[in-house]
Amino acid sequence: MPQKKTKGTDENLQFEEAIEKLESIIERMESERIPLEELLKDYEEGTKLLKLCRNRIEGARQKVDKINKELTNGSVILESLDEGDISGDEEADD
Repeated sequence: MPQKKTKGTDENLQFEEAIEKLESIIERMESERIPLEELLKDYEEGTKLLKLCRNRIEGARQKVDKINKELTNGSVILESLDEGDISGDEEADD
C-alpha cells in the first residue's frame, strides 16, 4: 500500500521513522510506474534517509563502545561488537 510521499528528509527523524520512510520509497519505486523526474527525487530522498540511518547506527555504536569502555574501568568487561556482527555482510563504507 503506497504511503503519502514526503518531501525532503528531516534530520530530527527517529531511526525507526527514517527506516519506515525509506521502506515506503523502496516499495513505491518497485511497484509503481513513476515518471523519471519523480523517480530521481525519490532516489535522492532515499539516499539521504539511508545516510541518516547509517549516522544513527554509528552514533549508537559509539555510545555502546563508550559504555563498554566505562565498564572495563570497573569490574565488568564486555567485548566490543564487530561490524559484521551487526550488519552481516554489508559494508559500512559509502
